[in-house]
Amino acid sequence: MRIPRHFAPVALLGVLALTGCEGGAQNDAAGRTATPVATPTPSPTPTVTPTPDPVVPALHSRTYEQARAELDRRDIPTARLAAAAQHKDVTLPRDHDDWYICDTSPGHGTRLAADATVTVKLAEDFSDCTTSFHGYLHQKNDPAYVPPRTAAPKPKPPVTHAPAPAPTKVRPKPAGGSMTTCSDGKPGYACTSNGHPVVDGQFCPKADRGRTLMATNRTMVTCSYDPSVRPYRWQ
Repeated sequence: MRIPRHFAPVALLGVLALTGCEGGAQNDAAGRTATPVATPTPSPTPTVTPTPDPVVPALHSRTYEQARAELDRRDIPTARLAAAAQHKDVTLPRDHDDWYICDTSPGHGTRLAADATVTVKLAEDFSDCTTSFHGYLHQKNDPAYVPPRTAAPKPKPPVTHAPAPAPTKVRPKPAGGSMTTCSDGKPGYACTSNGHPVVDGQFCPKADRGRTLMATNRTMVTCSYDPSVRPYRWQ
């Protein structure tokens, strides 16, 4: 396009002004310094320490009720405690809180896995824990037991018609005066109500409370309550 002569100076000034603006913009962009962007440092992942498995406590000679309290004290669920009778010929009753623990499986000090249980073998009398006839409490219930043979009775002498002697009064002997065999097959001077010899210092059944009998050491002992030992003891 042809510019009139009187507009030529004005057009020239406009071109120079545009050229100066573009150069200044390029110089500003070149003079700027890029600001570094800070990279965030990742936080360390916390280390999770696994909780160790609980240890089976010492439960031997305690009652089932005391064993439950001990597990509860150690934050071990009592649902992980299972009970069974110590002997094959004994039926464990529903209420066995006062029965005594003869054995535990797994044993004392064993780490208890998350899905494991503690099985305790119980006996009504703690002294029964050491009595076993191939796993039976009473020897007569053992299938392998063979009763001793008894001698054939001697023939009776012929009856004579001699006059019978006058009856004499015989004073009864006190309980425990001579050796006897209790129903568990053990000898003693007296037997407990559940068929065991009376032993000085041993536990005694509730049914024998107040009874005075002769122990195996030939001393007279009484089944009485001792606050330090639950529930009763021959002493």
